[in-house]
Amino acid sequence: MEKKRKILAVDDEPDLLLIIKTALLGEGFEVVTATNGPDALAMAEDEKPDLILLDVMMPEMNGFEVLQALRDNEATERIPVIMLTGLSEREKIRDALAAGIDYYIVKPFQLNDLVAKVNLAIADASNPGL
Repeated sequence: MEKKRKILAVDDEPDLLLIIKTALLGEGFEVVTATNGPDALAMAEDEKPDLILLDVMMPEMNGFEVLQALRDNEATERIPVIMLTGLSEREKIRDALAAGIDYYIVKPFQLNDLVAKVNLAIADASNPGL
């Protein structure tokens, strides 16, 4: 039996986190959540998720700061990250890709698009070099 893939969803909007969590649970994922950067970093190290969904605009630490901390930590540097952002400007998206995200999703998004991107990112991470 294949183990459930664990997703860490990080967003400062509790309602959106609940929607994301419910959608991913319905697809058979295990889901843990954090509402800020410091909690996300601690959970990433403790929970060792297979994927992180990371909001950009958050208080305390923004998504770029969290991403940098993840990539600078040997324990979390290889975890794939999908950035969730309301920022759709090409320059911000290029910055995110250059900073080491694997994919991005622009808010608002369709849940089926989110699930498809999550499955794609996990498959890509499971088959490096393909």
